[in-house]
Amino acid sequence: MLSRNVVPGESARLARLSKVSPDLSDDYMTLQLLAAGLARIQLTQQGALWSTPSPVSDPLGLPAAWNAGVTRLWWRALERGQSELISHLDVFRWCRLPLGEWPLPLQITTSDVDLLLVEDGRPSAFADQAARLVLAKDPEAELVENRCYELLITTAERNASREEEVQQNYVYLRGFLITNPLATDLQLHELMRHFRAKDSNGQPWVKQWFLQAYQARPSAGAVRLKVCGGCGNPLARNRPPCGTPGCDGPPAMRTLETMSEYYVQRRAVRRFFHDPGLSEQRILDAVMPLLGNRLHSWWGMDAVDAAIDFDGTGRMGAGEWWAADVKDHASAALLGRSFRWDPRADAQRRFLVLAQHRFERPGYVDDLVREMDGRVRGVEVVSEESFIESVCARAREHG
Repeated sequence: MLSRNVVPGESARLARLSKVSPDLSDDYMTLQLLAAGLARIQLTQQGALWSTPSPVSDPLGLPAAWNAGVTRLWWRALERGQSELISHLDVFRWCRLPLGEWPLPLQITTSDVDLLLVEDGRPSAFADQAARLVLAKDPEAELVENRCYELLITTAERNASREEEVQQNYVYLRGFLITNPLATDLQLHELMRHFRAKDSNGQPWVKQWFLQAYQARPSAGAVRLKVCGGCGNPLARNRPPCGTPGCDGPPAMRTLETMSEYYVQRRAVRRFFHDPGLSEQRILDAVMPLLGNRLHSWWGMDAVDAAIDFDGTGRMGAGEWWAADVKDHASAALLGRSFRWDPRADAQRRFLVLAQHRFERPGYVDDLVREMDGRVRGVEVVSEESFIESVCARAREHG
């Protein structure tokens, strides 16, 4: 199996492109820029349908990242001798096609050929993840995810007097997002009773965090909602599949008791906290019975998702520690390019744990390891199930 789609004359083409820009032949950078542009459009158009993007003919009305991505495609097309210039509308249409079917062949890994940038009329999970790599370098990026994380940290810190309490608060709030894709005003009031610290205007920090993570829906008394029986995400009335990667739960009905409203997680929070957190939570739940307080969830304010102190020393680096960073990324290539191990997690064994449905996808692990080669050392790539089995076996040995 080839690691990438191979196009005749590839070496000569790459050499020519490098004269225009050193990374012009890097199609993943082009995809990241297009994905960042889609994210910007989504932020500014607030609920506009992707079936009618606008404006498509005037590049001045489109984000800089999108224009840069399209320009890179123009250069690629010109280099191939294509006489007709690619339009913005063309590229919008391509975004709805699997990457392996784009009219302009892309240099991508085989495990990514079926991914789309736009799915069901909105940026796909792959597009969201790709956009993060570009927007993270942009100090003006104001994605919901970033603000939600900042307020989570602030809430944890302002409601603690010791470092241990900050970590405990972080774990509680991080777990809340995974457990509650839907929440109620009663839960909000309970959070406000538990986390009482307020800002200079008298607003509870936890309320600010909550409203950044959730959108309100009016509903007095009990409300019945259709949800996914696997992940708990709300379902559209006429579209039963939840769309959560790796989830095949059946539709179910859930009743929420409210005073005047309930809340639904914002899309970015669902994509970057709740959905990938499902595999993290499965792992934590599976090993907790054997480990007890030797298991540290989201250790170091999320430096790693699970840290295990087998000898009970209480200090990373002293005694036998294992640490795991759990990932659920659509693209193995982008994960391999972006993955870094947090040096604070100085454990004897270090794991990059892949959500089971990613690990089992043909070619995914090979592409990931190939992209990671030389970038990260000393990290074992394993599946969710394999990690749980290894941890439980080692815990039994320790007794």
